[in-house]
Amino acid sequence: MQEYMLEVLEALRGRISMLMKAGRITDDHGRHRLAFVEMELSGLVERLQLAALPWIRSHGDEWLLELRRDARTIDDFVDKNGDGQVSHSLLQKVARPFRRFKLTSHRLRQIEWHAYVLYRAAEECSGYELRNSDLRPQAAKECDLVGIDGQANKLLIRCLTAAADDDKIRRVMCIVGPTGVGKTTLAMELHRRLRCQPAQHFPCCAAVSFIRTSDRCCLLLRSILSQIIDQETCSPHNSKTIMLEEDPKLLAHSISERLQGKRYLILIDGISNESDWEIIKGAFPNNNCGSRILITTHDDLIIRMCKAQGYDVEVHNMEPLNDSDSDRLLRTKAFGSMDDCPPDNLKPLCDEILRKCEGIPFFIIVMADWLKQHQQQQESSAVHRTEQVGLIMKQFRQILLSFEYDDELRITSLYLSMFPQGRVFDKYHLFNWCFPFYLYFISMLVDNDRRLSLNVDWFEIFSKLVDKNIIIPVPENSSLSLNVDDDESCQWQVNPLMLHFFASKAADTGIAFTSTTLASAIGSSKMTQRARRLALHHPDPQLQGMLQEMDLSHTRSLLISGAVDRISIPLDKFSYLVELDLQDWENLKDEDLLHICNMFMLNYLSVRNTRISKLPPQIRELSNLTTLDVSHTHISELPSEACEVWFLKALHLRGTKISQLPEQIKFRVLRVLDLRGTKISQLPENFKVRLLEVLDLRGTKISQLLPEQFERSDLHVLLVGDNGVINSDETAVVTKIPQSVIKSATSLQTLATVDLSECSASFLEVLGDKKDLRSLAITWSFHQCTDRAYDKILLSTIQKLRKLESLTIHCGLGCSMQFLGSLEDPPMRLRKLKVTAGRFVSVPQWIGRLKQLAFLQITICRLEPADVNILANLKKLQLLVLGLEFIPEKDIVIECDVFEELQRFCLDCPVPWLTFKQGAMPNLHRLQLKICSGPANQESDVPSGLTNLRSITEVVICYSKWCSNSSSIKMTVEAVRKQVAMHPNGIDLVINGRLENDETTGSMTKKECKCEDVEAFGEEAERVAECGTKVDFDAADEVAERRAIHIQSEIEEVECEIEIHT
Repeated sequence: MQEYMLEVLEALRGRISMLMKAGRITDDHGRHRLAFVEMELSGLVERLQLAALPWIRSHGDEWLLELRRDARTIDDFVDKNGDGQVSHSLLQKVARPFRRFKLTSHRLRQIEWHAYVLYRAAEECSGYELRNSDLRPQAAKECDLVGIDGQANKLLIRCLTAAADDDKIRRVMCIVGPTGVGKTTLAMELHRRLRCQPAQHFPCCAAVSFIRTSDRCCLLLRSILSQIIDQETCSPHNSKTIMLEEDPKLLAHSISERLQGKRYLILIDGISNESDWEIIKGAFPNNNCGSRILITTHDDLIIRMCKAQGYDVEVHNMEPLNDSDSDRLLRTKAFGSMDDCPPDNLKPLCDEILRKCEGIPFFIIVMADWLKQHQQQQESSAVHRTEQVGLIMKQFRQILLSFEYDDELRITSLYLSMFPQGRVFDKYHLFNWCFPFYLYFISMLVDNDRRLSLNVDWFEIFSKLVDKNIIIPVPENSSLSLNVDDDESCQWQVNPLMLHFFASKAADTGIAFTSTTLASAIGSSKMTQRARRLALHHPDPQLQGMLQEMDLSHTRSLLISGAVDRISIPLDKFSYLVELDLQDWENLKDEDLLHICNMFMLNYLSVRNTRISKLPPQIRELSNLTTLDVSHTHISELPSEACEVWFLKALHLRGTKISQLPEQIKFRVLRVLDLRGTKISQLPENFKVRLLEVLDLRGTKISQLLPEQFERSDLHVLLVGDNGVINSDETAVVTKIPQSVIKSATSLQTLATVDLSECSASFLEVLGDKKDLRSLAITWSFHQCTDRAYDKILLSTIQKLRKLESLTIHCGLGCSMQFLGSLEDPPMRLRKLKVTAGRFVSVPQWIGRLKQLAFLQITICRLEPADVNILANLKKLQLLVLGLEFIPEKDIVIECDVFEELQRFCLDCPVPWLTFKQGAMPNLHRLQLKICSGPANQESDVPSGLTNLRSITEVVICYSKWCSNSSSIKMTVEAVRKQVAMHPNGIDLVINGRLENDETTGSMTKKECKCEDVEAFGEEAERVAECGTKVDFDAADEVAERRAIHIQSEIEEVECEIEIHT
C-alpha cells in the first residue's frame, strides 16, 4: 500500500509542477493553492520514503481513489491543452483537497474529508520525528557532562583496550539506572567518542531510542537501517523499498545482512521490554568482528535475558551525582557558570533543591530552569520559601511520568509549548489550536452518537491535562466575569513550571520552535532551515537575521506576542500559514492585516487583545478561514466583507465596541458566536442560528431574542445575563428568552444565566423537557420564593433534568430556599450545586444521595451533627462553601476518616468554632474562614485541631477592619496563628489579604508573594456579614473593596477543575 501511495503522490506532484511552469497559471489564488499543495505533497513523499505512517492503513484506499481522480483530470487537461493557460475552474478542482468545511452536500463533505487527511498527514509527518522516524537520542551539551565526563572516559578505555587486544567477541554493554540519572547522556557521549576514533574501530554505527508505540520495533529497526544505508558508499537499488517494510523480521534480516563482516557499534536507548529484545536481536549478527551493542535501561531484566542467551555482557550502574557535582550542575544551569555563587537570599532555596533532587541530573536541570525564572520574577532581595520546592518536585515527577508513558499527553504538551508564559485560554481555544483534526472530524459527522464519542475523546485528553497539572486554572480578574456558571468560560494556562521543559522538548524533536529555542536550532539537523511551527514571544536583536536564514514558506503555524519588533517579522514571507495567533502582540498595526489577507490558506486567525482598530475589506480573501478572533481589540465595526468568509465556523467579538452586526450576515456554517461584552442591542433580522452550537450574549444590550431566528436550531450552549447577581447593576440589560427558543433548541446542554422573574411557569415546563441539559444557572427573586405554585413547578423541572451535572441558583438576598428541601428525586449526576444568598433551615436530606457531588455552596440557619454527617459522607466532595447564619452554641466537630476527598473548605460564620479531630479532612489543602464580630466568647470558642490537618498548606482569615477590635476576632486570629506556627507543613497564613511571614519583621501582601488566589468566599457572604450592627462596611473597608473585583475567584478556580468533565 505505502509503495503504491508513493507512486501516486510523486506522479501528482510532478503534474502540479508542470502546471506551475511560468506563464501557465495567471490566477494568484490558483498559484497559491497549487504551490501549497505541491509543498505538502513534497513533505509527505520525503517522509513516506523513510517510514510508514499509521493513517495510511485506515484511510489509504479511499484517499488514493481521490488522488487518482485528480491526477487523471490534470493529465487529460495537459494532453488536450498543451501549453495553454489553466482555467480557474480547473484550479479549484485540483486544489479542492485544501478547501475545507464546505458542507453543502454529503459528497462535498467526503471530498473535504479526504483532503483534510492529506493536510493533517503532512502535519503529522512534520512532527513525526517525535514518535517515529528520527529516533536518534540527542547528543549531550558540554555543560550537561558534569559528573558524566569521568565515567565516559573509563568506558571508552575499556572499549578501546578490547579493540587493541584484538578482541573479536560481540559484547553487550548495559548502562543501568533510574529515570533522569544520565544514562542517555553517558551513552551518547560514549557513542560520540567511539565514532571519533579512526574508522577501523567501528566503521558502521547507529544510535536509536525506543518509544512506546505499538509499532516501536519496526520504527527502531527502520531508523537503524536508514543510518546504516547513509554510511554505505553505494546503496542497493532496493533501499527505498526495504525502508517501507513493515515486518520487523524482514527489517532485522536486512540489517543483519548489511552488518555481516563489519565491526559495528549500535546504541539502543531506553529498552525495557523483554519481547522487544526478542524481536530486534536478530538484526545484530555475531560476526566475530569485536562489535559492541550499547543498551540503556532502567531495570536489569534485559541484562538477565542477555546473559541467559549467551551474550557477553558488561554492566555499568549509573549512580546519582555526588554533592559537589550536583552543586556545580545547578550553578552552571541557574547562574551561567560553575564559579558563580547564588545570592545570599537564594542559598536556602538552592540547598533545598539539591536535597530534593537527590543527585538526579535531570531534576537538577529542570529545577535550575525554574530557579532562573523565579529569580527574574522576584525582587532581588525577596525572601523565598523553601516549601515550594517539594511541591514543585512532586508536580514535576507526576508530569514527567505522564510525558514518558502517555503519547497523547506528550504530543499535546509539545503543542502547548508554543503558548507564551501566562497566556490565558479557555478549553475551546485550546481545542481549536491543538486539535483541529478532532474539530474538523466532528464537524464532518452527522450522527450524534458518533459526535458524542469524539467529544468524549477530546475531553478525556483535556481532563488528563488538568489532572496531571499540565494546565492549571486561572481565576478571572474582571468584574464582568464574576459568578460565571458554566465551565465553558473557565480560564486556563500552561503550568509555568513545565513550559520551558515542553519548549525544549519540542525543539529537540523538531515539532515547534520558540523565541528561546530558535537560536540553538538554526543549522541543526532537526530544523534544516525550516520550522513548521514558530512561536515568537520575546524581542531579540538577532531574530530578524535568524528568520532571513529560514525558508518561511514551509511554516504553517505562527504565534507572536509581547514586545516582538514588527521590523523583525517579515509577515509577507509567511505566505502559506494555516494558523496565525497574534494575541497580545503589542506592536501589531492595522496595516499588517493587509499582508495577512494575502495568506489565502489561513484557517485560524486571532488578533485578540491587540491595538487593531479595523478589519480591512480584503478579509473576504481568506476563503478558507474557519476561526476569527478579534476579541478585546479597538474594532468598532464588523465590515460587510467579513460576511463573505463563507466557511467561518467560529467568530469571537468579545469585549469590542461593535454595536451591530452587518445585515448581510449569512455565515453558512457558523458554529460559535461570542458577542460577550459588546454593545450589540439586537441580532440582524435575517440572522439564523440553525447550525450555531455556542451563542454567548452575556453583557450585551440584547433585551429580546426573536423566536424565528432559532427555528430548528442545533444550539448546545446559550449564555445570557451578566454576572448572576440580582440587581447588581441597574443599567444591566436582562435578556428575555422566549420559551419557543428553548423549545426549538432540542440539543441544548448548557443554559446560563436565566432570570426567572421574566419567565412564566410554562417556561419552566418547557425547560424540564430538555433531556440533554447538563448545566443550568438561574436567578431567583425574593417574591418568587413565596409563590408556592411556582416553587412546585421549579421542583418538578429540576427532577426532570436527569442528565443535569451543574445547577446554580442565584437568589435574592434573604430568600428562603427551604422549599427545595422537599425535592424527592434529585438529578443523581449532579457534580456541582451552588445556591448563593438564599438560605436553608438545615442541610436538605437529598443532598446526601448525590454520590457524584464535588462542589457544594449552601447557607443554612442550623447545623446539627446529622447535618455534618450528610456533608461528611459525600465521598467525592472536593470544595465546600458553607455559610452559617447563626452563632454556634457548641463546637462543630469534624471527626476522623470523613470528608476524605475535600481539598478546600470555606466557612462563613460569625464565630468559627471548629474542632478537627486526628485524621479529619485528610486531603484538605486550604481552609478559609470569613468571620465577623460576635459576642464575647470564651477562650475555647475558637478553631482547634488545625495541627491534625495533615495536608493543609494555607489558612485564610477575612474580616472587616471595623471589627478588628472585637475580642472574639482577636481570640480567633491568635488561636489560628499559634496552631499554624506549630504545624510541621510550613503553612501560609493570610489575614485580610496579607500573608504573614515569620522570616521577616513584617507581613507581605499576597500579591507580593505571587499568590494571588486569596479571595473572599462570595459576594453574598460579604453583604450579609454583620459587625454587631447592620453596617454596610463593604463601602468603607478598603481591603474588602480591593478584593471586590476578585470575588469568588478561589471558588471559580475549583469549579473549573470540577466541571472539566461536564
